[in-house]
Amino acid sequence: MKERMPAGAERFARVIREGRTSAGLNQQQLAEKLGVSRATVAGWETSHSRPDLDLLPKLCNALGVSVAAFFGVKEKISPEERNLLIILRNMEEEDRMAILWQAEALMEKRRSWRMQELRKKAVRLYRSDLSAAAGIGAMLDEARGEQVWLLSDDRTRRADEIITVNGCSMEPTFFDGDELLVEHTTELREGEIGIFLVDGAGYVKEYRRDGLHSHNPAYPTMRFSEDSDVRCVGRVLGKVDETQWPTKAQMELLEEMRI
Repeated sequence: MKERMPAGAERFARVIREGRTSAGLNQQQLAEKLGVSRATVAGWETSHSRPDLDLLPKLCNALGVSVAAFFGVKEKISPEERNLLIILRNMEEEDRMAILWQAEALMEKRRSWRMQELRKKAVRLYRSDLSAAAGIGAMLDEARGEQVWLLSDDRTRRADEIITVNGCSMEPTFFDGDELLVEHTTELREGEIGIFLVDGAGYVKEYRRDGLHSHNPAYPTMRFSEDSDVRCVGRVLGKVDETQWPTKAQMELLEEMRI
């Protein structure tokens, strides 16, 4: 009767044999690293036996594979990364630490360079918690909010703050919840969209000589007498779009600068 092999032994034999060869070791050298006999290693590679679980971490380290990979769990690691691990694991401890120190220094240098370059491409703006109405007036008589990062472009460099639209009177140009880039100014040219204070309430409207116009035809033009308290506080440069927000990785670098 043919002797029954241990479960999974054939696959483990292939992993050990291929890993040993890739690491540039013969059976005797691998055995010495593990503190076992060459016959034991030969038994693993011929599927006659299987390594004890207690020996697996040391075996995987010698082969340059992870325990997960040894058991067939797929990992996202390139051949270049695997070869680098094999090289490091077969170096003397002192040499390995020197290489790791140099790698960390290089990574920190590159990280510092990326932070400097990113800082040139980002602006920090005040994002108001208060909204300008596209419909019913919203009060803008308090300064509340937070500073946020945006990627630099022609509009974000000109902007002084971000104000959120509240209502639908400026549809389809702007919708409820849109965040607007606003440049502080007290004067607008006819046809420009601005942020206006009317008796303390904030509005986003298009300025024309006959009044403040909505883009939604369901809302009438706001007209005022000489006694009305109407002030322009900003020019709308457009709404913030997705491309102007930093990525998660960029945000982490920007927050580290704490500027």
